[in-house]
Amino acid sequence: MPNNPSADQPAKSPANAVPATDFAMQMHAFWEKNRSFILLLCVVVLLAFVGREGWDYFAARREAAIQEEYTKATASPEKLSAFAVEYPSHALAGVAWLRLADGQYTAGDFKSATTSYQRAASALQAAPLKSRARLGAAMSLLASGDVANGVAGLKPLADDSGVESIIRAEASYHLATLAKEAGHDDEVRKYADQATRADPSSLWAQRAFTLKASLAAETKPASPLAPVLTLPTGK
Repeated sequence: MPNNPSADQPAKSPANAVPATDFAMQMHAFWEKNRSFILLLCVVVLLAFVGREGWDYFAARREAAIQEEYTKATASPEKLSAFAVEYPSHALAGVAWLRLADGQYTAGDFKSATTSYQRAASALQAAPLKSRARLGAAMSLLASGDVANGVAGLKPLADDSGVESIIRAEASYHLATLAKEAGHDDEVRKYADQATRADPSSLWAQRAFTLKASLAAETKPASPLAPVLTLPTGK
């Protein structure tokens, strides 16, 4: 039988084992050598965290302040215009131009309304509001007598399937009306059908249907007049 090792003989350690005291000394040496870098790294991470939180807080406060200014600006057209000029890159600038344009259109100032609607369309990112601003600009041009540019503004809205259905229907109806005034019956039918397809349940589709029906009524031959009978006179 092999002899068991004596109790007073130390057990042999694996060849690659590192005594605890050596590991502690290595860590201490590493710390002494890299202490400045480690501390600097900790400070940078801490500052980045504090900076991000601070920036988020600052951005939230600034956004709240801008929204409060917009609310105050709605008191008058002059203040709305000043707000839009001061914050041209903010989403509310486009809303301010749109609201200002609506007021100008209602007041009959179609030239100013055209400019404001165009500025709104450039500033707005939300598709429904952007499309409405484009439609407003086209209608303002028509109202001011600039038919060619008004039609040029309506056609892209009527023909673009990506535009909201109600906007396409309205643009198509107005184009059909203009074609009726110009005596272009084929275009009346084309845009009236387009309005109906775009939004069948809308008021614009109903008006387009009525407009198209009026063409049939106008082209229907009149009923022949009844012959006039001449009664013989007795003599």
